[in-house]
Amino acid sequence: MTSMDKYVSDRYEDSMEAFSRQKKYLSLGPWEIAYVEAGQGEPLILLHGCPFQSYEWHKVIPYFAEHYRVIAPDLLGLGDTRVTLKQDYRLPMQVEMVNRLMDALHIQDAYFIGHDHGAATLQVMMKHTPHRIRKCVLTNAEAYDQWPSAEERPYVQSIVRPWTTWAVYLALKSRRVQRDIFSIAVADPATLDEETLYAFTRPHMATWRRWQRLRHFFRWQLDIEHNLETMRALDGMKRFTAPTLILWGERDGNFGRQVAERLARDIPGAEGVHYLSRSAHLPMLEQPEEYADAVFQFLRRNP
Repeated sequence: MTSMDKYVSDRYEDSMEAFSRQKKYLSLGPWEIAYVEAGQGEPLILLHGCPFQSYEWHKVIPYFAEHYRVIAPDLLGLGDTRVTLKQDYRLPMQVEMVNRLMDALHIQDAYFIGHDHGAATLQVMMKHTPHRIRKCVLTNAEAYDQWPSAEERPYVQSIVRPWTTWAVYLALKSRRVQRDIFSIAVADPATLDEETLYAFTRPHMATWRRWQRLRHFFRWQLDIEHNLETMRALDGMKRFTAPTLILWGERDGNFGRQVAERLARDIPGAEGVHYLSRSAHLPMLEQPEEYADAVFQFLRRNP
């Protein structure tokens, strides 16, 4: 087996101590999916964004787990899910992973929350496997042809380009640089405490192979054909009648109000947009209590 064939997301013992200890690993064909599971009741699946991991949900999982069986996987190419550099991390394959995970956990259908790339995954599910979604929440979503956003594109390009990637890798060892980069995702920089910065950067930087995995993921992000997946999902979204909440950090400079309001118009089941006024791209971290409360109110309506 060559190095390119090896899993490029080796587990490491020093990653976010408590949260990492709760992660389970499930072999599903070519992948070993890392996920957190908590609580009992009806299943609620949380799909995180890019370049984050399931840790982005750590402040709201305790609220949700009081009432639901919460399952938060690391998407393909991100977090601690194990993949190879030769594998496909595009949105249709993320949907395939979610469906296989549900099958393995004996879940026929579920409530869903999707953020950013996880929300794009849900949009593709709306077209191809809508029967598996009881209700869903879309938060600060990659959508239409508007991703990667103008703000994040230069960072993505600098990681992918072979003549700049090593310099970026070295620079990202600095907490100051990490804070500067991730500050585009938050309204309040205090949200980016040491643990959060560690959680968001360590999965990509623990080894050079993990960095190559991120580059591979971002190549797909920059691929025009891949970007069209959310446009191709639009006809399915326009037929999707299951209750849908657009829950949005209002101060998001990456995906603004125009994206949220277009989604609310295009999805027949959408109940309008609920804005969280003190949040940017990561409202589940910036306003966790308000975020969880909005989700609870939505899920409890017309159960």
